[in-house]
Parts: sequence; structure tokens; C-alpha cells
Amino acid sequence: MISYDTAIIGAGHAGIEAALASARLGAKTIVFSINLDSIGNCPCSPSIGGTAKGTLVREIDALGGEMGKTADACFLHSKMLNASKGPAARSIRAQIDKNKYKILMKQKIETQKNLHVYQSEVIDISQKDDYWVITTRTKIKYKVKCIVIATGTFLNGKIYIGKGSYMSGPDGVLCSEFLTNSIKKMKIPTKRFKTGTSARVLKSSINFEILEIQHGDDIVTPFSYQTEKCGKNKVPCHIAWTNDKTKEVILKNIDKSPVYNQKILGTAPRYCPSIEDKMIRFHEKERHQIFVEPCGLEDEEIYLYGMSSCLPEDIQLEFLQTIGGFENAIISKPGYAIEYDIIDPTYILHTLEIKKFKGLFSAGQINGSSGYEEAAAQGILAGINAAMCALGKEMITLSRSTSYIGTLIDDLITKGVSDPYRMLTSRSEHRLILRLDNADERLMPIGHKIGLLNDIQWKKFNARIKQKEDEKKRIKSVFIEPNEINNTILKNFGTSTISEFTSIETLLKRPEINYDFLKLVDACAPELPKEIFDRVEIETKYEGYIKRQIKQIEKLKKLEYYKIPENINYLEVKNLRLEAREKLSKIMPANLMQAKQIPGISPSDISAILVWIEKLIQR
Repeated sequence: MISYDTAIIGAGHAGIEAALASARLGAKTIVFSINLDSIGNCPCSPSIGGTAKGTLVREIDALGGEMGKTADACFLHSKMLNASKGPAARSIRAQIDKNKYKILMKQKIETQKNLHVYQSEVIDISQKDDYWVITTRTKIKYKVKCIVIATGTFLNGKIYIGKGSYMSGPDGVLCSEFLTNSIKKMKIPTKRFKTGTSARVLKSSINFEILEIQHGDDIVTPFSYQTEKCGKNKVPCHIAWTNDKTKEVILKNIDKSPVYNQKILGTAPRYCPSIEDKMIRFHEKERHQIFVEPCGLEDEEIYLYGMSSCLPEDIQLEFLQTIGGFENAIISKPGYAIEYDIIDPTYILHTLEIKKFKGLFSAGQINGSSGYEEAAAQGILAGINAAMCALGKEMITLSRSTSYIGTLIDDLITKGVSDPYRMLTSRSEHRLILRLDNADERLMPIGHKIGLLNDIQWKKFNARIKQKEDEKKRIKSVFIEPNEINNTILKNFGTSTISEFTSIETLLKRPEINYDFLKLVDACAPELPKEIFDRVEIETKYEGYIKRQIKQIEKLKKLEYYKIPENINYLEVKNLRLEAREKLSKIMPANLMQAKQIPGISPSDISAILVWIEKLIQR
């Protein structure tokens, strides 16, 4: 048998990050893909980032991942979302040239030292003593220490369009038909989920003149801390709207949808509903927004975000042509629904290792999440831990208080999923701490410690932090004179005047004041990158809130110190309710913090466990 330290099954967004992390940490790694041409494919929206998702991309980058750098290299249109809102809500979203993205990602993993990329379908995995055996469809066997399953929506994938259905992965690539049997044979619980995608329309068939134009930012904010020059936006995006006629066509044909005639039984995503779902669930709405997104500079395909559908192809064309600007639309690829198998994520540990199976990890949509960013975030952690496990080193976990990645994983494994999970800012109770701008401070020390960030990157990080801290000290010591010129400027900014010498720090705490104002009154302002000024402004304005949230985190961290014994029998714990016994026995939380996050677990349940643990310690 051919031997490797780690094997990654799947080369989508999760598989890529897992494979690169594993190889870079020194584990001899192989990544299997059913089709090498689908590596890094974006089968739905040709975009990276979005609300909360952009922060995930920044965190992946801070740990040493590739998604952010690759998106920066091939973006078409980039925008900072929620720029006028508080810093916790801000996030980058970029339309990318999806073909260029695929080419770059494929090149990165094919040229990565210590990594073998191989086109083959894995049909079976089995545990033998202290190693795993992987069997491919051509009956070749591989001996590996650790496996990361990152099959996305390919596991028993089935496509639905109207009355038609067939076994397939996204974009017409073969699905993984046999691996589910191997997983079920190990008694790992599975579920069936469903997601979908919109039709692609030829650019030349759209009347863009009557659509709402959406320009990108004048100054593009990169995803990656390593990107020094991001360049300008290359194309605009557009918005279209459905109308009463669109609704009429869809509702008249709703019985032809596989979702509504019970052909599809898998659970659909709540936060990314199909256009059929929207017309049923939000019937009172007069119109629905459609984002008209280019797929590439030299690509005729246009993606219609918000128009996911699995109605028959002729009906898709009929309702599409009711929309202003799409009267003569030509569909090049119909929308479809895809049903697929997932692993019940409550059967997974914080390391993304599957319970009771040492060396077997899973990452991405197979864990019940949705989205490229959520997949890549799990992929990098699974790849790190698979390599650590294979090399006999200590694995890492990320807590809710350190990152959106930690929140994502904790939500999946503690709360479980009833529909495909999407990262939202509201998922985090620490979102003012887990901002887009400070992902490097939160996670780069971890990336450098484990070896995914080199000394040059670490040096740049420390230089940034020094610039920020020096500027924070400076604005405490520089005072503005209460003269007529300065007070006129203050009035122009819509804020009150000053009657005594006032520090820049004090002025910067005012909601109306920003660094644009400071440039007018502060002759000593240093030449610094905009990101440094932005971070100083955020930390100054929200200092009180940030300190309060840090205290809350420190208080909650005490619960993490109370480790729950792995062999605990909740039937023996006194004063636990029946519901709590059942849920705790299923999840088997590692500590009181995780136990607290389980839906249905009350403070009295936590107290009962705490008393039980303390009694065990005293024995």
C-alpha cells in the first residue's frame, strides 16, 4: 500500500485549505479530487466574503490560509459592507473571476511541496489498528495516519430540475456515491440536506441600462494582510427586482417544484431560500431583490444571486423574462437543487475529529454548514489538526471568544443543525471583539506558533501592532487649541466647540469625529496606512464597550477551566432534568462552557454538573 501521513478527500474550499495546511506543517499529504478541473470551483455565487463571512476569510488568512490572498488576486468588484454601521457589522464582499480563482487555487496545491494532488474517487475508508486504509474506485489502497473528509455537497449528491433528477455533484461533476456507505458502516450518524443555485444568463441578452448599478469602493480593502496593492474595481454589479408577474408565474407552477411536490426531502437553507420559497414564505412582499453578478472578465455567464430555483427549465425562463432588463434573457445553465448527505456535527469534537475515531476529521458542508467561507474556515483547522495528529503533536482548538471560526465550530458541534448553517454576526456574543480589522491580533500568534506564518509575515504583523500602539499613545499626548479656526472646523463636522485644550483622543471619541477631521487640526499626524488609523479610531471610540466585553469573556472563560470527565455518566449526576441528561449524553461537552451553549440546558443544570465535578475532585 502507498503510505501518507494525511489524506484529504475533496478539493473544494475546505479540502484546499486542509491540504495546504497539512503539507505546510510537514505532514506528507495527498488530496483526492473526483475531477481536478473542479478544484476551487464556485458552483453558486462567484463571490467571496459578505456579512460575517468576510471576517471568516480574514481569520483564515491570519492563520496562514489562502482564500483571502487568492480572492485579492482575482476580484472584479469589491465593497465594504455596512461601512456606515458599527465596526462589528463591517465586512468585505468581493465578486471574483471564478475561472481565474480556480486556476490559481489549482496551481497553489499542485506546486505545494509535500502535497500530492490526485484525481480519483474514494469509495471506502476503514480503520486498521493505528492507521486508516483508503480505497479508491480503481481498487488502489492507501495507508494513512489521518483523514480529512471534505466532500462538500458531493456525498450521494442528487440534482433536481423540475421532474428530472439524477445522481451528480455540483456543475455536472460526478458525485461520491459510495463513501456514505462507509461512513454509515462505522455508525456515524448522517442527515440529508438540500441547497440550490440560480440560473446563469448570457451577458449579451441582458439590458443593463434599466438595472440599478452598484459600484465598488474607490479604495479597495483587501482580504489578506499579505496583499500590499489590491488594485481598482474592474466592473460594476447590478440589481434587478421581481414583480407581480414574476410571482404569478412561480405560484402558478409551484406544484412542479420538486421541493413542493415532495420529491426532495432534504432540509433547505433557511438563510438562502429559493425564489419559490420566497414567494410562498413572504407572499405579502411586492418584490424581491436580485443581485446580477459577473462570473469573469472574459466570461459571458451572469449569476443571479437571490434567484435559486429548481422549477422546470421552461418555467425558469418564463419567470425570468418577466423581470425588467431580462425580457430577452437567454439561459446558458438552468438553476437546480442538490440533495446530499452530511455527518451529524454533534458527533464531532472541537478539533473537528469525529468522536470515537482517532485520526478521522471532517470539514465543510459535510458538517452541515453552507458557504465557501464556512467550509474553508473548517478546512484550515481540520488540516492543521490532522497534520498535528499524524506527527504526534498537540492539536489546537479555537474558542468562541477568539474567532468566528471558533463560534462556527462550537455552534455546529454543540447546537447541531436542522438546516444548512450560515455564519451571521448575530451568532457571536463577542462580535465587537471579533472584528474584521483585528483578526491578525487574534489569530496570527497562533498561525506563527504552529508554523503556518513565516518570519517575514510575523515581522510585518509586529510592525503593524507597534504602529497602532504608538499612534494610540500619541493621540493621548497631542492637544488641540480652542481657537476660532479649530472651533469652526468642529462646527463644520457637526459637533460642539471646545473651550480648553483638548486631546485628540478625547475628540476622536466623539461620534462625529474621524481621522478626516484630525488631518485638518493635527499638523503632527504621521504617515500611516489607512488600516492603522481605522483600528485606532475603532479602539478609541468603542473603548468602554470593548473593555466591558473583555470582562464578560474573562468571566465566561472560567467555565472553560471546568473540564468535564470524558467518561461521565449523566444518569448518575443528581438534580439533572431528563431533557438535560439526554442532550448532555448525546453531545458529551468537553467543559462547562460548551455545556452552557447546548440548547435546553439551564443554569440549574450547569450548577448540578459543577457540584458533581467538584465532588469528583475531592475524592
